[in-house]
Amino acid sequence: MNEVTNSQPVDDSDTRPLAERVTAMSSALVSALDARGLVGRVLALGVVLTINPAGDPEGDDPRTRVMSPGLRQEVRCLPNPDDGGVLWWYWAWAGPTRQSPPDLEPLCPAADAALAADRIAKVLEVPSAADAASHGGPRDDG
Repeated sequence: MNEVTNSQPVDDSDTRPLAERVTAMSSALVSALDARGLVGRVLALGVVLTINPAGDPEGDDPRTRVMSPGLRQEVRCLPNPDDGGVLWWYWAWAGPTRQSPPDLEPLCPAADAALAADRIAKVLEVPSAADAASHGGPRDDG
């Protein structure tokens, strides 16, 4: 069982209908993301889009937003056939073409909203300039 602040406990062994369990898992994940400074939006049943506001491009020019949409990641809550049908979060990566369905990669059991939020936060992290320089990234030698 996983408890998230300001949400009901989520227990993946409960007997509620699948849609209710997925809705509860989505709510728990959105709360956990919010606690980490990220914005989670439920787009559809079991589909959560996470946005890191720190990665949003500056300015109001719509062309900037098209060319640099910021840091976003979609995850989906689905039964995992390799885990007896238990609900899991899956990373949803873009398919090879625009018409392709997304490639789904297991993230973690959906009942563990804190673990899912931690992993999503790591992927959407905006490293500091010092961190980037220590890993061979851009430096400000100004």
